[in-house]
Amino acid sequence: MGRRRHSIRFRTSFSNTIYDVMSGRGWKETDSETDWDLHWAEREWVYEVFDTMHLEPHQRLNHFRNGRELCRKDLLVKNLKRMKRGLQRDGQVDQARAYDFMPLSFVLPREYAMFVEEFKRSGGVWIMKPIGSAQGRGIFLFSRLSEISEWRTDPYRPLPDQ
Repeated sequence: MGRRRHSIRFRTSFSNTIYDVMSGRGWKETDSETDWDLHWAEREWVYEVFDTMHLEPHQRLNHFRNGRELCRKDLLVKNLKRMKRGLQRDGQVDQARAYDFMPLSFVLPREYAMFVEEFKRSGGVWIMKPIGSAQGRGIFLFSRLSEISEWRTDPYRPLPDQ
């Protein structure tokens, strides 16, 4: 005899395609703060509520705790560099080499001096990805230090018009 499946209970504040798909699958919407199987939450809810609650093993959420540490490129680079340094410090050289996939990256203005040193050594074309922008906004290529002189002191400078 087959196992009886209960209807999946979902919670969301969205009233768009996400809601339509979940409803269309026959899932049941709930207003409960805690009694749900899937919560499609806004980022703000995750930052305000998620860290203060415990999820049951069956519950799923569309965000990770501290997800911005992976999604923001400057924080991702920081975390990858930290992991590689930790492995090297612990003598795990082979494991640290697994992080060699990452292109040489610098977070400006904090690492500007190290960047200039490498830029002068290798030259070439570099990619600038502004902090806090998304979907390709503000990204540009440069090959001269004069093209990024404003970035020495202000990582949040206004993005150029596109």
